[in-house]
Amino acid sequence: MKHPQTLAEKIYLTFPSAKMKSIKDYACCCFTFMWCMGYEPDDIEAILTVGRMLDKGVVDCDCTVYWSKVSQFLSGRGCDVEKKAIITIKGIKARTPVKYEYVNKANGRKYSHWVGVENSKIKFNALETSQCVLQGKPTECRILKFEQEK
Repeated sequence: MKHPQTLAEKIYLTFPSAKMKSIKDYACCCFTFMWCMGYEPDDIEAILTVGRMLDKGVVDCDCTVYWSKVSQFLSGRGCDVEKKAIITIKGIKARTPVKYEYVNKANGRKYSHWVGVENSKIKFNALETSQCVLQGKPTECRILKFEQEK
């Protein structure tokens, strides 16, 4: 996967649908979780996978990730998740979903975007360019514990 959410935005311009809108607007966490699991198909297959997860109710209509359901869907194994507030990505070694947030000064709205962090660096971003990453700060992460790691 390179930037599947950016590709979904481009597809939506030609083939608008409710499902593609949801993927282009909200699937960053889905794509990031797939990357964290080591599931890295090409961008088209990643979009199709999220579409199948939407169809089966593995993720909500706004692409809210049900962590254990997604893990079961993609790998057949469960996953426990610990939510953790953070202020930096330093010290994050394993592949970890991290949420960046920023407040747009022009309209006062808060925006967020999930990226994949490994070895204290952003290694996966579903978008080619994210204002949340460029202008925001990391605010929380998810510590993933897959069944065989328990």
